[in-house]
Amino acid sequence: MPHKLSIRKTKRLRPLLAKAYPLGEPPDPKESLVDQVVTAALWVDAPPAKARQAYAKLAEEFVDWNELRVSMTTEAAGVLEACGLAAVKAAALKRILGKAVEELYDFGFEALASRPRQQLRDWFMAIEGIPHPIAAGVLYHVFHYDRVLVDADVARVIQRLGLAGETATEAEIEAGLDDVIPAREAHFIYSALRQHTLTVCTQKDFDCRPCPLRKECKTAPARIAELEAAARRAKRRARARAKPKPRPKPTPKAAARPKAARRKPKKKR
Repeated sequence: MPHKLSIRKTKRLRPLLAKAYPLGEPPDPKESLVDQVVTAALWVDAPPAKARQAYAKLAEEFVDWNELRVSMTTEAAGVLEACGLAAVKAAALKRILGKAVEELYDFGFEALASRPRQQLRDWFMAIEGIPHPIAAGVLYHVFHYDRVLVDADVARVIQRLGLAGETATEAEIEAGLDDVIPAREAHFIYSALRQHTLTVCTQKDFDCRPCPLRKECKTAPARIAELEAAARRAKRRARARAKPKPRPKPTPKAAARPKAARRKPKKKR
């Protein structure tokens, strides 16, 4: 890590995050771990009611999870239409189940639960094509992972806040957060930071003025000044467009023409 994260500043962020981004409703409890894995994947970025509906449709459409594993992605996505991110979640579920059969020889996710924390994390994060939020949702909800997971979006927020240097990698930031975030708060901090990246601290065109973290943010003052300066320039341009343009004064020749036109021609004798 280029430098250690400030424990004091990180602690000041917690109440601000808690006020703005409460932890959502957890997935419905299931008996087997494979059922919990499927439920957790469906729960990501979906209203609980829609996720429940999607799970019920999957259970009704497919005889078991192995049939889902060998099905066409388009077929599974068609069942998940109401859940949101149907194609992404269908592909993710198929890949998770596929890797389980390939490496565990069945859906015995219980074997993963006994692995060290880092191995468990790497098992899910190494699945090609699995979006980070879906892997994180499974780790937190099913295996009670107790560290803050960091992807490019979360890293961006940490760097803009000034908690990590601009050159710090995602792995370095994740390691730094391990030292300052209590295990019991890891899931909440990850969830809050991710909501923040989706709603306020976006990659482009972000606006720090409504940000609940702006008083603790290193980037906010310069960004707010930039936005306010742009707003003033836009206002000046709008006033300039709205102001009526003065009519050009007629030239001497042009002014003489009307008089000449009013002269009556002389009568011929």
